[in-house]
Amino acid sequence: MESEDDLLKLIHKSPNSERIKAIAEQLEIDHNFSYSNDKNYLEGVWELRWSSSNSPFLKYSPFIDNLQILDPFNLNGLNLLKPRGIKAVIGIGILISLYYINEKKIGVNFTHAGVIGPKFGRKDIKAIKEINNEQLGWLEITYLSNRLRICRGDKGTLFVLRKINSPTLFKNFKEFIKIY
Repeated sequence: MESEDDLLKLIHKSPNSERIKAIAEQLEIDHNFSYSNDKNYLEGVWELRWSSSNSPFLKYSPFIDNLQILDPFNLNGLNLLKPRGIKAVIGIGILISLYYINEKKIGVNFTHAGVIGPKFGRKDIKAIKEINNEQLGWLEITYLSNRLRICRGDKGTLFVLRKINSPTLFKNFKEFIKIY
């Protein structure tokens, strides 16, 4: 039986391996996530390392950080594609409003999307717009630890994310989100 450590090693060394899905599904079987008890583990910066989607935006790239920053205590988040290695909130982003559905599922409402640029002096460069048509979805958390999250989306996509220790990026997100 393979473990969380095995999956973390595999998504680091071979993020496109066919074995990832089987190990993730094995870990899902015995896990008992509860939003009320485990939401503190959700908070932070998560890097998408693998998904069952065919969308290029939901695939791992060695050049781009595909991140999801979550703040379940304030019910907000950000999906962010950005150049790898930069600690700033820069790139293509979608702001998320979170809401409770049940102990396993978290609702997501995509509220704003666009380009988030760097600061030049005191001016933030950004072209981010409110999404006019309501864009709702949900994530069912099927496995969660302080290092790994496995979840399924409302369209059936399986996601495997690893937690990144990035207090600077999380702090920058908290500052960025204040204006929305």
